[in-house]
Amino acid sequence: MEPLVWKLRVSMLWIFLGAGQLAAILAGVLVPDVLDELIATGELEGITVDTNVWSLVMIVFTLVPLAMAFLTLALRDPVNRYANAILGVLIAVGWAFDVVEHLAGGEIGGGVVICATMAIAGLLIVWHAWKWPRPAEQGLGDRRPAAKPEHPAAGTA
Repeated sequence: MEPLVWKLRVSMLWIFLGAGQLAAILAGVLVPDVLDELIATGELEGITVDTNVWSLVMIVFTLVPLAMAFLTLALRDPVNRYANAILGVLIAVGWAFDVVEHLAGGEIGGGVVICATMAIAGLLIVWHAWKWPRPAEQGLGDRRPAAKPEHPAAGTA
C-alpha cells in the first residue's frame, strides 16, 4: 500500500479523535446541572477546578490530535511511526481507563460509548503506526538525501 494512503488514514484517525474528544468534553459538561454547578461553585464532581488550568487542559486535549493530523502528513517516516505509536498508546490507555472508570461507577450510556470509541481510535492509530510500510518495503531505500546531489541546482557550479 502506498505510504500516502497510510498517512491519510492515520491523519483522519487523529482528526476523528480530536472531534471525538471535543464531543466528550461537551457531553461531560452539558449534562443537566453540571455546568450550573461548575459556574456557581467552581467545582466539578466535587473537585475544585481552576479555570485557567481547566482551559489549558481542554485546549491541549483538543489541539494535540489536530496537530498530530498535520504532523502525520509532514514528518519523515521513522519519526512519524514512533510519534504516532507513542501518542496513540497514551491516548488509548487514557480512554480505556476512562471506560473502566465509567463502568465501575455503574454508568452505561453515551459517555461509555464515546470513551470506548476514542480508545478504539487510539488503538487503530497504534496499529497503523506498527504496520506502517517501511521505506525498504516500498522500494525507496532509506529515503535520505544523497551526500552530494547528482544534479546541481540551476545557477550553481
